[in-house]
Amino acid sequence: MKILTKENASEMLGGKSLDTFVGQLSNRLRQVGDAYSTPRDSGAKTALSRLFAYLLLRKSSVCVYVSGWGVWGSSENLDLFYGYRRSLGENRPLIDAPVHLFERTEGGAFISILCMVFYFVWDAWVFDVEGKALVRISHDEWLEVRANDDEAIKEFAAELGKYGMPLLAR
Repeated sequence: MKILTKENASEMLGGKSLDTFVGQLSNRLRQVGDAYSTPRDSGAKTALSRLFAYLLLRKSSVCVYVSGWGVWGSSENLDLFYGYRRSLGENRPLIDAPVHLFERTEGGAFISILCMVFYFVWDAWVFDVEGKALVRISHDEWLEVRANDDEAIKEFAAELGKYGMPLLAR
């Protein structure tokens, strides 16, 4: 895993700002189903993180961009998060280095970071560097999945269905 600043991520993505990149990706990709409710159970959040590792990491490098935190402060444990990053040699605060880049072989690290995003109820964008899939996670406890083609959309929908992901009640 590499931990990047937003500027480093922008360079990696061809010079577009990171926020512009994820916004354009969100507009370009088709949504899988509707928004889904994020599970409340920590075991279910772990299982969901493993599912996204399976779906995203087998084809490409993937980024987890933590775009918001601190909304529900009582659910956070920044000592755990920073302790995990320090164990990997990273000492910068999240505000300075919010992007986590994972290679296909780094599923364990991907799952760990994504679990903390879910446990701490943070905002995050999860996307492959080829721009074929995007998962938007909200601190309001919902997520949406977007993909670029019919095959990927069907696979995401089927896997989320097997997992039993509930659609957001509106």
